[in-house]
Amino acid sequence: MNVHRSTSSPSAAAHRRRRGGRARRGRGRKTALRASLAAVVLLVAGGTALKGWTADSHRPARTTGQASTVTVEASPGASASSARPAPSRNTEKERPGDSSPSVPPSGPGTFATAGGRSESVGGSERTLTYRVEVEDGIGISPDDVAAEVEDVLADPRGWTADGKVGFRRVSGGTSDFRVRLATAATVDRICGQYGLDTGGEVNCNVGQDVMVNLKRWLLATQYYADDVPSYRALIINHEVGHFLGHGHEGCPGPGQLAPVMMQQIKGLHGCKVNVWPYDGGGRPVTGPPVP
Repeated sequence: MNVHRSTSSPSAAAHRRRRGGRARRGRGRKTALRASLAAVVLLVAGGTALKGWTADSHRPARTTGQASTVTVEASPGASASSARPAPSRNTEKERPGDSSPSVPPSGPGTFATAGGRSESVGGSERTLTYRVEVEDGIGISPDDVAAEVEDVLADPRGWTADGKVGFRRVSGGTSDFRVRLATAATVDRICGQYGLDTGGEVNCNVGQDVMVNLKRWLLATQYYADDVPSYRALIINHEVGHFLGHGHEGCPGPGQLAPVMMQQIKGLHGCKVNVWPYDGGGRPVTGPPVP
């Protein structure tokens, strides 16, 4: 009996090869799909973890100094003529990212006064006394704020550079003015007593009070986002400048230093940032008066 070996035709072999290729491609697509699904799961899980990370987790620790407590009140005998025209509401965006500290929008309206006193700085004609007060419950030491304010007012580029005015910090009795760090709601209330609209955003000088908005103290503005201490110096020098009788000024020209009495929060208008009323050579940094 003859045995005949069965052979496949060329068309049948080609068909098997195509079918095998499709099977391999199908397995490849399934493997890729499983990998993609795994990546999505990891991404979602990671996104959930990131969403749970907040600035509060990295809020800088603060200490509370020993201080006396006082209640917010309008300064007796203070004149509303000391108040400045209502500043426009700040529309600048805060520094991007989640690293900004959490800022309480309101507080109890009571203040703690920094203890101790400072030596007199500057002044051959008059020395002004001042107190530094911090609103209770905001987690900031009055003594720490007082140290910063002292450094600003003692700087040779500050208001003492004219040789006429000097400053000395006190903690009790009467004082010529007060530097008060407070939440936006408290600043709005005190400034509003003199007809000023600080809009929860800016600082003011009314009567004997230099009111510093906590939001600005912690976050500065876009021009000073990388140098918050310098912006604090600008706040103190600008508002104390108002207390001394200085009005707002504009940019003197492109590329020049911005006057400290310029409302830099509204824009630099071609000027360069500057936080001091005098330059290093003792020359006043001024600009055209602004109504």
